[in-house]
Amino acid sequence: KQYGTCLTVYEEFDSDDNNNNSCNNTTNEKKKKKTYYAPRVLCLLSTYPYLTAFRAYLTQLYRLATMTDCMTAPIERYVQNICCEVPAPPPGAFEVQLEILNTPIRFWAPPANQPIAYVSLPFQVLFECLDINNVLFAWYSLACERKVLLVSEQVSLLTVCSEILCSLLFPMKWSHLYIPVLPRSLCPMLDAPMPYLCGISRANFPYAVQDISDETITVDLDRNCISVGPNCPELPPLPHKRRQKLEAALKANVGDVFWEARNLDKEDLLKVKHTGKDNTVMKIMLEKAGAVWEDKVRARDDAFNLACAPDAVALDFDDDALAGSDSGVLPKQSRWDGVQEAFLRFYVSSLLDYKKFIPTNSLAHSRRSSWRGKEGRCQLRYNSEDFVHAAPSDFQPFLSELVLTQQFDDFISRRMYNAADAPDMKFFDQSVDAKKEPK
Repeated sequence: KQYGTCLTVYEEFDSDDNNNNSCNNTTNEKKKKKTYYAPRVLCLLSTYPYLTAFRAYLTQLYRLATMTDCMTAPIERYVQNICCEVPAPPPGAFEVQLEILNTPIRFWAPPANQPIAYVSLPFQVLFECLDINNVLFAWYSLACERKVLLVSEQVSLLTVCSEILCSLLFPMKWSHLYIPVLPRSLCPMLDAPMPYLCGISRANFPYAVQDISDETITVDLDRNCISVGPNCPELPPLPHKRRQKLEAALKANVGDVFWEARNLDKEDLLKVKHTGKDNTVMKIMLEKAGAVWEDKVRARDDAFNLACAPDAVALDFDDDALAGSDSGVLPKQSRWDGVQEAFLRFYVSSLLDYKKFIPTNSLAHSRRSSWRGKEGRCQLRYNSEDFVHAAPSDFQPFLSELVLTQQFDDFISRRMYNAADAPDMKFFDQSVDAKKEPK
């Protein structure tokens, strides 16, 4: 997997048409001269998901090249420096740091044996775009391997939210078509017969409507809404108690991030709703909240923090006005670790007895093997039917769907044939054993 970070700037240039017009017609001087802008792009590709650090580096590099006289070498030399000379951070507690225009750029790598996949992406973004119920629906659709399409006006939201949703599947891994930013030329892929997780910009969405499968679940990240295709298979019900615990854990860790991103207080909104009076107050509150969120979404892919327009609604809720006050507290990283742990606990409870149904004579213990067993059945196959029947009744609908997925098959295969070497499998088994221990 490779990650790309692009900085696109539009620089003014003189076209041939303007030159010809100025030479042939002196009377055209009164006419307004057309201004043309050509895009120039700086792009960094890496197998490391340091999107935030790469974005800061490219932004400062462009400032250094165009707005200062501090550049002492060609711009290609700076690109060579970060690509060829800056070392990748060693796994563990050490970090690699470089500085450009007095701005430190930090790179850190997790320990090599870290069990849960490291995601150096802001989890808060997903919960700002979608409320908790919609996040759960999108995650559960991927857990059951449905076709999911993310839509947003900003391209960066597609990649960030796709990566975060995939990380919530741990210990499973998404094993099907995965294109976080789908180009217009590949829109026919949205009618593929297999599950997929794709993202498409709102500009390209009208060109893809005819190609979207009737089984697709479309998630609008800008408007917090989800639409289900008419022929999409119905999702099995989640275990009721586990869903309640998962929702409670998410609310405890996420809080009111969704409402805060729209400068709304959820309690005030509920008070207005429960009063039962004129709905105009609530309508005005929601309209302002929607306008604030639209301004934030539009500015998300802006590399430079530009000033708000005079009529921007976000100007009334400017966070910079609170700078220096004691009220603004940044969320701790452990807050989002708790989100990952909440989904992990769901999978631990669902797969509590999965090891009982793994065949003991796996390939790792036999020199010769054959796919034929007694009565023509393979003795090395996972006993999924017995596993589902042995589970509690409220888990059975979900597990019946899960055992048929490719991600569960990959999970069992790794557990059977690579159990001694995979730290993620060791960690998950330890989590299962800890759950079984009497308290």
